[in-house]
Amino acid sequence: MTLIVLDDEPLALVLIEKLAAQLPDLHLLATFTDAAAAADFLQNNTVDLLLTDIHMPDVSGLEFVRQLPVEHPMVIFLTAHKEHAHEGFDLDVVDYLIKPISPERFQKAMKKAATRLISQKNAEPTSTQESSFFVFSEYVQVKITIADILYIESMGDYVKIYLAGQAKPVLTLERLKNLAARLEKQGVRRIHRSYLVNWEKIEARQKSQVCVSGIWLPVGETFLGLL
Repeated sequence: MTLIVLDDEPLALVLIEKLAAQLPDLHLLATFTDAAAAADFLQNNTVDLLLTDIHMPDVSGLEFVRQLPVEHPMVIFLTAHKEHAHEGFDLDVVDYLIKPISPERFQKAMKKAATRLISQKNAEPTSTQESSFFVFSEYVQVKITIADILYIESMGDYVKIYLAGQAKPVLTLERLKNLAARLEKQGVRRIHRSYLVNWEKIEARQKSQVCVSGIWLPVGETFLGLL
């Protein structure tokens, strides 16, 4: 289960990092003290769980969650105050953690989130196991065989799909975030805010880069734990 944390108190973030490190099935992608930076990360990455403080100087955690798209990560609120608990549960949050957070209480909240995530995954259609799909490129539909994908590069609202045996990538109007969610189960995973890579096509790797078909691609700091 992947998560990010938003809290304007650096010490609170350090505590969450320590608690998350004790759970091997939990992958903390990033922490933020700024709501705008957290919103930008959510827009460009697939995240299972958001932990957010309620009382922050730029925007309240309640308002931050209300402004998220319909399809957004599960939410757990963090706060030193109890009076907003009912508002949190009205937003269908997973849990409500009161600071200071004990390891036992944190683990209980993570278990609740994992249970909900499993239920959501089981409800997904089996079409996620597709072996190919079509994209529009240069006014025609081009068939993309997932096993042939080398890597995918973001170009803003467009992506370039690099395929084995083809010198020229396929350019199509699509967001990298959408392809990441669609192709993760087929082994095409995000390694950088601008790149997805087919795990089976990696020829070599270093701490902060991987080589695919002779091309070295950067691995973002957030994704180093995947290597």
